[in-house]
Amino acid sequence: MSKISRQYKNADVHGEVLCPSGYGDGGGGPSEEQIERSLRLQRSFIGGETTPSCRWGTVDSFFQRLALVREELPIYRGELFLEYHRAVHTTQSDFKYHMRACERALQQREALRVISGNFTPLDMKNNWERYLFALFHDAAPGSSINSVYRDLNAELKSLAKHQVEAAIDEWPHYSSQDSSDTTFTVVNPLAWTRFSMVHLPADLFDDGHSSYIVRSIDAEVSNQVQFVNGKPCAMVKVTGLSALPFTLLPTGAEEETKNMHMKATPNLLSNGIVSAEFDEYGQLCSILIRGEPLLLTRGKAASFTLHDDNPEAYDAWDMDHHVVWLKDNAITEPVTLKVIECGPIVSTLRSDSIPIGSNGSTMEIEYQLYSKEDSLRVIVFVEWRESHKTLRYEVPTDYCGDYARFGSPFNFVDRSQIPQTHKEEGEWEVPASRWASILNGSMDGLSIVTQSKYGFRAKLGILSFTLLRSSTFPDPKADQGKHRIQFAITKHQNTFQYANKDDDLIIPTAAKADELYTQPLVLSKANTIFSSSARPLIRFTELGSAVPSWVMPSMCKIGQGQGFCVRLHEVSGANTNISFSIASLEDYQNIIVESVNFNEKRLAMLDSQSVDDETMESAYTLPIAAYKIMTLRILYS
Repeated sequence: MSKISRQYKNADVHGEVLCPSGYGDGGGGPSEEQIERSLRLQRSFIGGETTPSCRWGTVDSFFQRLALVREELPIYRGELFLEYHRAVHTTQSDFKYHMRACERALQQREALRVISGNFTPLDMKNNWERYLFALFHDAAPGSSINSVYRDLNAELKSLAKHQVEAAIDEWPHYSSQDSSDTTFTVVNPLAWTRFSMVHLPADLFDDGHSSYIVRSIDAEVSNQVQFVNGKPCAMVKVTGLSALPFTLLPTGAEEETKNMHMKATPNLLSNGIVSAEFDEYGQLCSILIRGEPLLLTRGKAASFTLHDDNPEAYDAWDMDHHVVWLKDNAITEPVTLKVIECGPIVSTLRSDSIPIGSNGSTMEIEYQLYSKEDSLRVIVFVEWRESHKTLRYEVPTDYCGDYARFGSPFNFVDRSQIPQTHKEEGEWEVPASRWASILNGSMDGLSIVTQSKYGFRAKLGILSFTLLRSSTFPDPKADQGKHRIQFAITKHQNTFQYANKDDDLIIPTAAKADELYTQPLVLSKANTIFSSSARPLIRFTELGSAVPSWVMPSMCKIGQGQGFCVRLHEVSGANTNISFSIASLEDYQNIIVESVNFNEKRLAMLDSQSVDDETMESAYTLPIAAYKIMTLRILYS
């Protein structure tokens, strides 16, 4: 307490210091010994100095007293970065993967309820509460014992599977002996139109044909089927928050369609949008997107690196500074990439098993380009057996601006990439929510988007992130075994834009993780017709730099109406405008559109600018301020 009081720099303005106490760090509350000690400290002497007086109170009452002098206190602007426990973004990789997969499945199920017109909120106890329980300390940081992850990984995996199965079971459908065995419905849980590869059920196919196409029943657009790793896949275009019907046809029914843009050789992948080249070690050395090169440092390629990782204390929690420079290339011998696929949908290069480290670990690298995508996908298969090592991936670039940009749950954080003071030097590993971009002064740059990785570094033009660690305490088996790690490399993008006359949509980097790793659901079952909904309840015609990240049934009380909420967040630090239209429903006469806070308390009513006489959709335009989180609520009554 004496140390805390001496370090407090504003004692002349407010003579109190908050000192939370308790047994352990799990909310156990103060022990009898701590209470007794505090009473003795009120009138004791230590080292000839009088200790500060102390008394028990509440956090609320402390801040109420502090608020009385708030005008006299200094203002700190910027990130409150904890220079401690940097390894918690990575330790227990499987657990973080299952957490993200479960969160994504819960959001998918909520979105599918809205799309189908079912506005009943999920039961919290058996759904979200179990996911939220997994966020407790020490589980989420990766600093629990082995049995915690053995149990929670299994539960999260089961919960995610249940959400997807329940979403399909809840979807409106009916039995019909007249239904075609080759029809299926694709549901897009995201709020924007996109091209996406979907996996087709094997029972749609017969043994009499070798090639197929899928056709949109409404738009009469055909796309060829490709067997990827032996599984049938198709590239489909689906409107945001809609359900579109498709049918499968053998190519004998019409001419086979081909994509002449897909190319693959052992050192090159191209899909007409992205062109990537690889060096003799199988590493990315050049990448162009829409004809413009991403500025990789000349003569240097991206690389996987191995680092000594022996933190002074708190093995699972900490990553000390020496990790930055105690590193070696994980791949020391030339690697031959093999062409696995080159089809109309996917082109793939893959390496053989590559030995890494000194304890028998191995790695396989897979590069993929999907048709219509502007990202190079990377999949790393790792058999991890190292101890006190860290595996990282880094991309050297010429984007040497003052700042790099890191994703956060609803926005981003800009951090200096120039280590000129202790503050910047202390950011040798920083948190980011599944994406980070290294930038120049004009905000052009390169982005890494991850499926479920959160520890990044961006300094002096080099962007990197941590794939795996191998701490031994408190879990001696942490992260040992097999891993499948996915990430992507792309160009940094601030706003939604249309790339060409075909309405190909360029997605902001902040939305890329959902774009790449949240797949549409395919609904198909024998003798069953799943309803389709080509006209979404909400259709965004302009988004600017606002990302609609979450669609969920409204929690409003009975009697207020039924409806749904859409949460948007502005992702470029600039004012923007959104435009959208709301569809009418036959069973309801009134539509209320309003902005609400997180608790669904009304902030403002929105008036429509026009109504389409043909579709009966009401159009709205709304400004969103920089960095703003906006929640729209649409109620039907």
